[in-house]
Amino acid sequence: MARKVALLLALPMAERVHELHFLAANFVEWMKENFNLQEHQQAQLNGMPIDFQESLGKAISNYLKRGFAVQFQKDEKEEQEDPEFKELSTLGVELWEEPEPEQVWSPLFFRIHYRYPQS
Repeated sequence: MARKVALLLALPMAERVHELHFLAANFVEWMKENFNLQEHQQAQLNGMPIDFQESLGKAISNYLKRGFAVQFQKDEKEEQEDPEFKELSTLGVELWEEPEPEQVWSPLFFRIHYRYPQS
């Protein structure tokens, strides 16, 4: 993810604007086109509520338009943890959905972590 963000930020402005427009308009399709996703990852993206997909696309696009690098952390899955119990935590999505957020110092952060299955 960090590599893709760096590549996006290095694009000439016209190309960057085109990519970021696509990202804002269709987050799931942008992810599928830009990452080698496994079948279960595609299913998880497709399973996200539409309004959350739209929020993610807008927030990431707006953040990158400002030239900021999105912060992303994915925890390592331990053997006993089930990938179906993956959780996504976010910080700043609601703020960055707007093209001109009030607090531009706020980071946009994503963390994927795993939890044990509930018995």
